Amino acid sequence: MFDAAMQDANLLPELIARAALRSPMAVALTSSGQSLSYAELDAQVHGFASGLIAAGVARSERVAIYLEKRFETVVASFGAPSAGGVFVPINPLLKPEQVAFILQDCNVRVLVTSPERLATLKDALAQCPDLRLVVVTDGAAAAIADRAAESRQWTQTGWRDFLNGPPCAGHRVIDTDM
Repeated sequence: MFDAAMQDANLLPELIARAALRSPMAVALTSSGQSLSYAELDAQVHGFASGLIAAGVARSERVAIYLEKRFETVVASFGAPSAGGVFVPINPLLKPEQVAFILQDCNVRVLVTSPERLATLKDALAQCPDLRLVVVTDGAAAAIADRAAESRQWTQTGWRDFLNGPPCAGHRVIDTDM
């Protein structure tokens, strides 16, 4: 059924913002016995977008999401276009070499992944010269052993730290952007 309140939404992130205005306490997502309201989801989407902008992600730059189905996947999928970026969903069943190929081919600047997936990608990420930042879920970024920290071209941050930065004004985004 078409919702008349959504007819003015032209951009993907606007759908979350409009739902948050209409029904802020309504459940937007549920997983493993936990849920997020539309207001919480909207706040996290804005936090993720601000984190991208603060990290220097420019309009139309790529943000890859290499996660299974979870809250962070949804937040990053809406947050990247909210910041003016383009989200690149990566099938969580792919092998590290396949993931590296996609990251390289798409000129990905930011990768969102879990600590476990990052551990499998460590060697493959050396083939991704455009990668600048890896956002790791579960706040475990600092706990991941990194034997090549000095030689890598990208930095790493935890999910919570990334979302909790100061708000940043977004890039101008229009409906004909990628």
